[in-house]
Amino acid sequence: MQSKYKTPLTGLFLLGTGLVTITAWREDDPITQGLLIAAIIGLTTLAWRHLSRRAWTWTVPLCALLLLALLWHAPMTYAIGVWLWPIMLLAPQPRPMRYALLVTATLGWWHIQAPLGVAQTALSGALLTALMALGFAKAIEHNRLRLELERRHRLTPENSLWSLHRLRQDLNVEWSRRQRENVYAELLVVRPRQRGHNARRRLKERLAALIYVFEGCYHVDTQTFAVLLISKDEHHAALRRDAISTELQEHCRIRIAPVAPHLDPVKLGHELSVQDSGLHVRQETTDHA
Repeated sequence: MQSKYKTPLTGLFLLGTGLVTITAWREDDPITQGLLIAAIIGLTTLAWRHLSRRAWTWTVPLCALLLLALLWHAPMTYAIGVWLWPIMLLAPQPRPMRYALLVTATLGWWHIQAPLGVAQTALSGALLTALMALGFAKAIEHNRLRLELERRHRLTPENSLWSLHRLRQDLNVEWSRRQRENVYAELLVVRPRQRGHNARRRLKERLAALIYVFEGCYHVDTQTFAVLLISKDEHHAALRRDAISTELQEHCRIRIAPVAPHLDPVKLGHELSVQDSGLHVRQETTDHA
């Protein structure tokens, strides 16, 4: 999935970076040049990090502020930039940010319409309104598709990780199975001590090698993985827990809890993120055997 979509987007952002670079090189005003250079940095970041939600989080507000400043400083020279606002709505961002884009687009349009006639002002305002409405509609559709993707069982066909939605389902299934068949199930959440894609990839490979084929490895958040460990009794569960912890504890932080009603993997992952020790095992308070 990443290789399928990354190349066109990277090329698009690099093309935009090249166009802005040429514009900045031909510009004489130092303030405008500074704004364009900042835009080049933002576009270059998105060219290589557009799959990262964090990159979008700070790049979209930055680009919006830069565009507004550019329109305010040189409104007639860069008036065409007002049509970039609807495109910004399509980027991944929280809803309040889209409302902020609507406000900044209105301010930018209001500042460039002063030299225009009444007919041109009305036409540009109506067209910008229609494009912003279309951008909002597309953004809502993209959010719906993203939520549907997150609810799929596997995040991608070639990914060995299951989704958080599937983990919640499997927790309920294993709790019912534990009651019915008297097996023992534990949820192990693990977080690499180092950050970065390579650390997560190595951890995912280790987890896949340590679990049985009928057990699942899940994606809780960007840094946290989870594994459902299924054993025939508490003794065998303790042996597996110790073996896996010994293998992973040097490079990861681990938190383990027995499967129980209302066990929340997200809350468990948050507790893991603030955990001081390398390993924490939550003891069971009630005997369910």
